[in-house]
Amino acid sequence: MMRVIRTIAGTATAVAPAPVVTVEVIAFAPTEFFHCQHCEIVWNELGIGRRLHAEQRRAGLLPPELAAEYARIGDWVRGAAGRYGDRMRVRVVDAASIQGVVMTLRHRVRRFPSFVIDGRQRIAGFDQERLERAVAERLGVRTDQRLAGEGG
Repeated sequence: MMRVIRTIAGTATAVAPAPVVTVEVIAFAPTEFFHCQHCEIVWNELGIGRRLHAEQRRAGLLPPELAAEYARIGDWVRGAAGRYGDRMRVRVVDAASIQGVVMTLRHRVRRFPSFVIDGRQRIAGFDQERLERAVAERLGVRTDQRLAGEGG
């Protein structure tokens, strides 16, 4: 679908929309347990809720090596979002959810985390260079252009 842009002179110009890439991250997401919404309000008012949830986080929702890998993935997502802006969409899907199980079967995922680029290309494990190349390729950005923009 083409967009139409009107110029100052009033003429219309058809412009192809910028490509957008969707990156789906299939991973086991850390789970926190909460009470029902009404009870949470009561626990928070009593000052117990925040302490309870903070204690739950300190107890370690993830093993240290997995937490470190998730931090690296988060850093990559934030950096890529800064580079590509609205041209990149990221969705995190819990591998243990129904949607995660369906995606795991559909894309034949055997290792987590896995990344699915535009519903077609699967990258097993966190390989930052492969992810960068795949996203840049889908967006039509040459890797040397991207790197020149970062350096300077």
